Amino acid sequence: MSAAIEELIPHRAPMRFIDALTDCTDTTATATANFSADHFAVADGAVLETALVECVAQTVAAALGQRAKNRGQSGGAANGMLVAVTNFQIQARPPAEKELRIEIRELKRLGPMLMISGNISCEGQPIASGELTLYA
Repeated sequence: MSAAIEELIPHRAPMRFIDALTDCTDTTATATANFSADHFAVADGAVLETALVECVAQTVAAALGQRAKNRGQSGGAANGMLVAVTNFQIQARPPAEKELRIEIRELKRLGPMLMISGNISCEGQPIASGELTLYA
């Protein structure tokens, strides 16, 4: 993917957690994130659970921004909002300084409401998974 992540999502440092959108289709997307050891979302050398949920949400925003860009629209994703977190399970807190792979898949869309499933892995190991509902 060629677009800089800042062109796709409204988040800016230090709240921009994802680094790149690496794949995007009409219903799926993959992004990467890497948290430095001194990032505020890291405690005791590991990424906080809440940051993992936000990584999934930001991957959705990036995918929506990329899809808008593909349709010739500019400005990235419109303002959206995380509405609900469902069945989100965290197997492990990933260590800082390691690349996270975030994968999302659209499950349902009803008007502006979007339900997705998300999975996060680190070095091939599952870290977290669950569903998010977003107003997008």
